[in-house]
Amino acid sequence: MPRETWRVPVRVDFAGGTLDLWPIYAMMGGCVTVNAAVDLWIEIGLTRSGQGHRLTSRDLGLDLGFEAWPTESPATLSWVWRVLDASGAPPAMLTLHSPVPQGSGLGVSSCLGVGLLGVALELEAGEALAAKVPILRDLESMELQTPTGWQDYYPAALGGALALHWDGPAPRWERLDPHPALLSNLVVFYTGKPHHSGLTNWEAYKRFIEGDGQTRQALAEIRDIARDMALALSSDPVAVAALLEREGRARMQLSPAVETDAMRAVRDRGRREGWYAGMKPCGAGGGGCCLLVVRDGHREAAEAALLEMGLPAMDLRITPKGLHRL
Repeated sequence: MPRETWRVPVRVDFAGGTLDLWPIYAMMGGCVTVNAAVDLWIEIGLTRSGQGHRLTSRDLGLDLGFEAWPTESPATLSWVWRVLDASGAPPAMLTLHSPVPQGSGLGVSSCLGVGLLGVALELEAGEALAAKVPILRDLESMELQTPTGWQDYYPAALGGALALHWDGPAPRWERLDPHPALLSNLVVFYTGKPHHSGLTNWEAYKRFIEGDGQTRQALAEIRDIARDMALALSSDPVAVAALLEREGRARMQLSPAVETDAMRAVRDRGRREGWYAGMKPCGAGGGGCCLLVVRDGHREAAEAALLEMGLPAMDLRITPKGLHRL
């Protein structure tokens, strides 16, 4: 049986995270999340048939072999097992390689889930794969034993930049075309500290359901920011930077731990040196990567400063491609 190679992108989120947890968006009367696939690729290699089964993660140094497909989750690579088991078509051999740091806030586990399910079912990015996202959302809740959102799956399943409208049983997606000036001034850097989005979202979820006023006010602000972001992404890079900054402040109201010392240092230096326009943490914050917009014409200075601070910019761009076979 020939070996296949597939690639699936991770994502950046511009606005509206946490709002994709049910019933938050329903209780708020509908919400929007804005995100995009980026060209950092998780590579999946597989052989569909053969004797036994083998799961390998090159990055984690894990290699699991089974004579028969296990009926219960192994102690490691449990998310990989769970998605492949649900597909009903686990391959004989599967190898994973990801260039993205763990706890990056770039939706790695969700995007990997899309890749694994799509590969098993032989579905590349498109509406048929996007229709499978509810399966992955429920599998992730089983894996984490907490409520989970589902915005992270769609960039991998569809590619490109998206506004996801949470106003019904399933989201409507709207394709966005980011402004060229925004693409020129968009920088992503890793803070050096991983985060745990499941726990961060769970705390916000609990407080929202319990009626905590500060949490509800912060999420209402994030809802308004996300609606504006869906309009600004294609037309107004200056507004995008300001909205990122507003969302970062709103997330601080959810938890002061959202912002790290590294983020504060970047903001202070960027304002002092004149290259800073706006920033927010990727995902739930508290570590991982940050999405930074620099002032027009100042990208080189910003990247030099980040490198000097031990926070080098990541080499990535928004990509129209979702999961695809090479």
